[in-house]
Amino acid sequence: MMRSVAYLSGVTLAFGVLTLSGCATVNGPQRAAGSSADPLAVINKPMFHLNMGLYDYVLEPVATGYKAVTPDFVRDGVSNVFSNVDMPYIFINDFLQGRGQQGMEDLSRFLVNSVFGLGGLFDVANDLDLPEHDNSLGVTLGVWGVPQGPYLVLPFYGPSSLRSLPGLAMTIFVGPAYYLTSAPAQYALTGMGIVNTGYIDGPKIRMVQDAVNPYVFMRNAWEQHEQYLISGGAVNKNQLLEGLELPPPVAGAPDQTTQSHESKKGNP
Repeated sequence: MMRSVAYLSGVTLAFGVLTLSGCATVNGPQRAAGSSADPLAVINKPMFHLNMGLYDYVLEPVATGYKAVTPDFVRDGVSNVFSNVDMPYIFINDFLQGRGQQGMEDLSRFLVNSVFGLGGLFDVANDLDLPEHDNSLGVTLGVWGVPQGPYLVLPFYGPSSLRSLPGLAMTIFVGPAYYLTSAPAQYALTGMGIVNTGYIDGPKIRMVQDAVNPYVFMRNAWEQHEQYLISGGAVNKNQLLEGLELPPPVAGAPDQTTQSHESKKGNP
């Protein structure tokens, strides 16, 4: 996914709904037959509509204004900086999962962009073919065998699960805003991160909103993306569209498992 900016507890509008990039899975959301697919739906659905309303009436207009008053190179630089400050959270989880090569790639990416990219303003690592991965503490716990638990939609944040909740605290303590001594500076950094998130992830939110059933689409895509990361990027071609309420693959298509280029590099 990417990643939402969650440096201040309870303040960020980081819409984790936007982890749809790469929504593929080995087995899709794994639920026992006959079990409730979403036991907390009575709470989750109102939270989903609240978050979509916040995007429509607050975040999207702000992001539109931001795009109107800033040139492309400024927006690119800001996005690069926020992507770079997410990297410690990512490579820490790489190593916790025992994915040493992926961890070294993400650590190298962070160091290269921090030093030669002027604090991440320029994505020098991309020119060196250092891949950018997505990761989280929730994925780490999944690798360790911790069950997902109930699916959750958090107000002002987006999709999550019981297993993923500790990761929210980790993002706060790993992020730079926590260590700033000036409250105005903390709010300014967090606010800029929220605006950047709305600008970068707007197309993905609109993809959710345009779905036949936006709530179900978001839930299934988020769970599939989590399973994709937990599995190390293994993709079963016949299950790419599972749970997204789309037609199944053509009958007789070969059922083989492939692995993304990044994920192959991320598994030693």
